[in-house]
Amino acid sequence: MKAKFLISFMLLAFGAWATSGINVKTQHFEVSDSIRMFDPKEPQDLGFKFTKSASADWPVTVNGKKCPALNEFLVESVFYASHNPKSFPNIPEDVNTLAGCVKKWVHDILRENVMVQEYTIKEMGPGIQDISPDKEPERCWYETVDMKLNHTEGNILFFVENGSSYYGGAHDTYGASYYPFDVALNRPIQLKDIVTSTSKVLRLIPKYDKRDKDCKWYDDVHEVDIENFYVKGNKLVFVFQPYQVGPFSDGIVEVPIPLKTLLSKKLLTKYGRSLLK
Repeated sequence: MKAKFLISFMLLAFGAWATSGINVKTQHFEVSDSIRMFDPKEPQDLGFKFTKSASADWPVTVNGKKCPALNEFLVESVFYASHNPKSFPNIPEDVNTLAGCVKKWVHDILRENVMVQEYTIKEMGPGIQDISPDKEPERCWYETVDMKLNHTEGNILFFVENGSSYYGGAHDTYGASYYPFDVALNRPIQLKDIVTSTSKVLRLIPKYDKRDKDCKWYDDVHEVDIENFYVKGNKLVFVFQPYQVGPFSDGIVEVPIPLKTLLSKKLLTKYGRSLLK
């Protein structure tokens, strides 16, 4: 088997946020790795290309101070989710080291993919080889992960992981996952910190969904995950990925519930009430 790897690594400029007395600075990095494969039995075939990319605003400093708990939370949440944590035996302290770790993660994922492709091709006949290195392949698969600071609300920093991928089929897939972190408490925030009863809030969500009320996606409401959320403009916004509570054509569904509504129903904790403006 012969395979062509294309590896890129880039460090970009610092970013800065200043709001509500909190000054947040980040450094951005991007890594990408691609592999191209060709079947020698099909000389006219332009081949197959798979690209894995990852980027992040990391590390984060708040008011000029390092935040180890926040930075570890972000690395674990975004980059530990889809691979073995042993790939990162220690949380690195600088962006160059982390970018190098993520680069290795991206590269290893591609190697695993190549091994699967090689096994499939071997059952069909000879291995694969690079026969058209200067031509663009006909089939391009990809997976991207990007993590950045989305906004702040009080002492809470809301980071978002945007991801997209395509592995063949009618369309790509994509999604957005939010990670709230209270810098005053120095820990991640969960829904139970804000509301007194997640089950009661879950039953409220369909009433605030502005889409077609004939939608049956909430019929089995207990199966719906509502831990993906953010707070903005006195609203608690629940975020659902494509297919989670609707067809793919609905995209990412966001359902905002006013905090005052939750307050009137006695569903806000003391911490939740502190988020009211």
